[in-house]
Amino acid sequence: MSLKQLLPFVLTILLCLAGAQETHPFRVGEVLRYDASINFLRAGSAVLEVSSQESLQDAQVFHIIFSLTSNRFLDRLYRVRDQVETWIDVDGLFTRKYRKKLREKNYSKDFLAQMSYEDSVVVSGKKSFPLTQELRDPYSLFYYLRTLPLQVGDLLSFTTFDNNRFTDFQVTVHRTESVRVPAGRFDCIVIEPFRKGRALLKNQGDMIIWFSDDEKRLPVKVVSKAKFGSVILRLRSVGE
Repeated sequence: MSLKQLLPFVLTILLCLAGAQETHPFRVGEVLRYDASINFLRAGSAVLEVSSQESLQDAQVFHIIFSLTSNRFLDRLYRVRDQVETWIDVDGLFTRKYRKKLREKNYSKDFLAQMSYEDSVVVSGKKSFPLTQELRDPYSLFYYLRTLPLQVGDLLSFTTFDNNRFTDFQVTVHRTESVRVPAGRFDCIVIEPFRKGRALLKNQGDMIIWFSDDEKRLPVKVVSKAKFGSVILRLRSVGE
């Protein structure tokens, strides 16, 4: 095939990729920065970023990176340097690869799972598990929910894979509510993930997420309840 013949083909692919991004309320380069607190105590900061669009398993994926860092004050008591990465399908926004690197005081954990939908298998370390449906980790779920016309009363079902375990869970849309965060005041839709009538995050307690009730569907506030209090992320800025 000559260069002249190849050029229209390349342009078509580029236009399709660009069109895929335009259908979502986010794009590569979006950076959401949060203030993190425990109860009313300022604890550090967090960042949720659409880092890039890449090719993985012959599919196009968004590379999402979440990081949580404790501040100097909390470092003296409980130093946190967590990073979670997920690679989500550009079209379906389901998880194709998921990696965690947790560093919390004396605790550390690394986890990597790769989902091959073509081969119907999840590979984690030296183990493999049969894959029969699309999976969504907590961060791919954030982005998928941003594309939906959520309504109060909606009940959605999903499956996640973490720590070599499948978990079926649901998301319920509770109510609308106006909240103020450092980035401003937002009218929001409030949702809560849960499993079989219980909190989804068994060891960490309940989670509630406030999405802005607009075309961006920004996750402006996240509360995760734990035994020692509530971990709260409040949106500070949106950048690209």
